[in-house]
Amino acid sequence: MLDDFREWLSDNLRYIILGLAAILLIVIAFFAVKLITGIGSPKEEKKQEAVVDTEAITESQTEGTVKNDLVRNQQDILDIVSSYYTAKVNKDYDTLKNLSETFDETTQAAIDEQDAAIESYSNIMTYSKAGLAEGEYIVFVYCDVKLSGIDTLAPTIKVLYLITGDDGKLSISDIDGHPDRTNLLQEIQTDEYVQALLKDVDQKLENAMSQDEKLKDFLEQSGSGASDGDNANGTGGEDGTGDGGNSTAATGTMQATTAVNVRGEPSADSTLYGSLMEGMTVEVLENLDSGWSKIRYTTGGTTIEGYVMTQYLGAAQ
Repeated sequence: MLDDFREWLSDNLRYIILGLAAILLIVIAFFAVKLITGIGSPKEEKKQEAVVDTEAITESQTEGTVKNDLVRNQQDILDIVSSYYTAKVNKDYDTLKNLSETFDETTQAAIDEQDAAIESYSNIMTYSKAGLAEGEYIVFVYCDVKLSGIDTLAPTIKVLYLITGDDGKLSISDIDGHPDRTNLLQEIQTDEYVQALLKDVDQKLENAMSQDEKLKDFLEQSGSGASDGDNANGTGGEDGTGDGGNSTAATGTMQATTAVNVRGEPSADSTLYGSLMEGMTVEVLENLDSGWSKIRYTTGGTTIEGYVMTQYLGAAQ
């Protein structure tokens, strides 16, 4: 039997060798194609995933359809934003200096004071649009804020401006100090998909406040919506619900003293029209006894009339 096998092997050896050679050629060709196209590169796979998996903005944060050019969770943007907020909670100022070109002693003091009640930022998601130049982005950051002594998380939207340096790395820049960036942000905030995002987060915060009196009391007293000075859009808490406090607002030209929501009616439950950035000037048409002011302002070529809490308006500088 062994002799028969040897005889068969001798008769068919060349066919076996040809078959193995063919298989080897196929394997070599396969890996050559992967090498040329870059499909086999982990870095390229991650980049492709960012394009395919994140070109979406959804009303529910987790499911929906592709919306406009507002990109969800672009990987490099998500990475720097997550690192930034982790560093803020940990008071890691060396990291913050590396991530933000505008970080200084004033910023550090603001974090020490304003972030004292914040224990963590979780469920961070980014929604980005192209900025004024190539490699620049306006980023809407969604996160759930855990406040000290309060169990219920506060859904919040913040806004950052990112730029790409000569080394190809992203860093956090400033919006308020650049009128052109402020104008672009105001224009972008009128986009229907950005509006959908803001309204969705605003509703989430309203729901959270209705379920937790401690959270509601904290946000109403602070008037900040867990904002920490990162150009937050003022979702929820920035509407205010008091009687206007010691407002200095009057009719005529005034400016927002902080980021604040603009509503369709003088009520925190009414339609969200947009938001003002700190320092943005508006025309105050009327001051109501309820603590709200009717205003008019123009953004992105669109004139908007709505209502803000009077306590967040001050004399124009």
